[in-house]
Amino acid sequence: MGRIVGSITAALIAATIVLTCADEPALAGPAAMLAQSTTPITASDAEKAGVQPPAPYYPPSQKYAVSGIPPPPPPDVLETPTPTSSPTPTAAPTPLPQVKIEGVRTDRVPTPGQLLFDKTRAIAFDDPLNWSVTIFKKRHQLIVYYKGRLFKNYHAVFGRSFEPGTKLWEGDRRTPEGVYAIVEKHPSARWDWFLTLNYPNEIDRHRYEQMRDGGEVPREDGHPVGVGGRIGIHGSDEPELNRGDINWTTGCISVDDQDVEELMRILPKGTLVIINP
Repeated sequence: MGRIVGSITAALIAATIVLTCADEPALAGPAAMLAQSTTPITASDAEKAGVQPPAPYYPPSQKYAVSGIPPPPPPDVLETPTPTSSPTPTAAPTPLPQVKIEGVRTDRVPTPGQLLFDKTRAIAFDDPLNWSVTIFKKRHQLIVYYKGRLFKNYHAVFGRSFEPGTKLWEGDRRTPEGVYAIVEKHPSARWDWFLTLNYPNEIDRHRYEQMRDGGEVPREDGHPVGVGGRIGIHGSDEPELNRGDINWTTGCISVDDQDVEELMRILPKGTLVIINP
């Protein structure tokens, strides 16, 4: 009797195992092969086979699945924020120095000649070779240069002759044209200061003699008038005429009184003076 009961119990257990395994569908064909394969498959192939793709495997040496992504910084860098540098402030432009020349007005932007003069710490400013004057009669300009560089531009008026050209003889009221030099400086009751030029020079004398011998020079009291002289740079007792560009002198170069005082201070005797039409 006991043997019969044991046989029945064993049979029931075997039947239960068979029924339980029958509830799960068996994998066969490609699906079984894909499920048992260790080779990674795509999601599309897994969907067609009805299985889930295996999880991707990354070897320990491979830190990132996608190349080109920079590695994260180490922990100590993550914990310490990188300080941001503040922009360097732009330095303000250095203003041009204000030159201080005794007796010379420099209220404007200093010229290259004034800057060079201000650096002079020797007697170079007394050397006439370091100075030159260029005059343009039509422009009413008297330009001073120091060591070949522009020093200052002055306004000037000239002889009141209606005839253009250089001075030919005494009394023609023309201002000479040519190359001259300052040969004397002295105060003047009427003109403030007078800077005498070496008119007539050799060229002026030679031209006058030729004109005199040719009978072209006017005569006075039976004699030809002289070549003239006492031509220079001086101030003005008619400042309104100077400001109006009216040529009123008898042949000299006239500037304002303040300007002639400056010229007297800075221009030594022997300074070259070139007078242009």
